[in-house]
Amino acid sequence: MNIKKIKVPKFFKSVKYCLGAVNCLYLLTGITLLLCGVTVLVKFKQYDLFITQKFHNVPSFAIATGTIIILSSALGFYAAISQDFHYVAGYVVVSAVVLIFEVALVTVSYGLWNNVATLIRTPMTQTRLLYGERIEVNAAWDRLQTEFECCGVSGRHDWRVGEVPVSCCHIDYGTVSPFYCTQANAYTTGCGRALGDWLSFNAYSMAVTSLVVICFQIFNTAAACWLAYRLKNDEVELEH
Repeated sequence: MNIKKIKVPKFFKSVKYCLGAVNCLYLLTGITLLLCGVTVLVKFKQYDLFITQKFHNVPSFAIATGTIIILSSALGFYAAISQDFHYVAGYVVVSAVVLIFEVALVTVSYGLWNNVATLIRTPMTQTRLLYGERIEVNAAWDRLQTEFECCGVSGRHDWRVGEVPVSCCHIDYGTVSPFYCTQANAYTTGCGRALGDWLSFNAYSMAVTSLVVICFQIFNTAAACWLAYRLKNDEVELEH
């Protein structure tokens, strides 16, 4: 019984085209991580007084990893053009190192997601005690309570009677003075919970994005290894 050989498309035989396509995907993952990290970092910066340095470190790590990917993609394009085994092998090593970085990024992102409530409680409690003494603290707390429609850290009872900020209450359009914000008409949700949920969502989004990127990175690294192996054993066509 004669078995006909399956013809492999020329595209899959060419190091230049295959590695070029793989590297384009690699570059795309770097851009994704960079944009994700910048977006999350900008969001977190709005609430600097209520968060710890860890909230800056994780998106900064994503930005650094994305930048490394974008810069190292130049090696991938050069390896595709030169079709030299040593450059392709170097690209494989870089891809493997980046994969390790991405695994670490997912780990720290999920760690941040799980510990948000614990991390923000101390800075929020400390800054609340400074309300009324420092203008930047007043502005930060008023903005937080207005935007999230929350009051205090745990709730409205964090504020003493007669000292509840006006930002703790909903003010309808057309309201005229005098307007009094008390524990009776203040928002019932604590800002620790409201801000914590928002921070958790962003940390979780970054973790999921990084996890998706890892899936593509595993494919990229495996494809680069396969191309390096075939190139070393002269099983691919070289483009001139």
